Amino acid sequence: MPDSQLILKRNGSMDWLHGRLGTVVLWALLIILESGGQIATKVGGDQLGQMDFTLQWLLSVAQAPGVLVAIACYIGAFFVWMLILRRSSLSLAFPLSSLVFVGVLLGSWLGLGEEISLLHWVGVAVIMGGIALLAEGEEN
Repeated sequence: MPDSQLILKRNGSMDWLHGRLGTVVLWALLIILESGGQIATKVGGDQLGQMDFTLQWLLSVAQAPGVLVAIACYIGAFFVWMLILRRSSLSLAFPLSSLVFVGVLLGSWLGLGEEISLLHWVGVAVIMGGIALLAEGEEN
């Protein structure tokens, strides 16, 4: 039964999470949360300025929007990662998590306006090629 029919048949249950659609959704969510966490950490760090580790600075950390978003992203990513690891071997899942590097690079470029060198783009191509090889090996 295709995933779309399973979603309709179960009428709101979480069974769709166990199929191919669920796997794609979990991976997309992990990449978004991990990449978002890295970008939010950068923004939060920029908001805080000099790190002097005083009580006032620690209170500023606890109230900085970028830091709070980063913490929320990392907590969400932890739970998504647990779900991914329940259905996948670590030897496959961990290398696939390198897609986060691509997400951070794209987010830095599009969201923060950072310049990305040709060498960085070559690195993205190498990561994508490695993931394609892993996926091919897994199917066999």
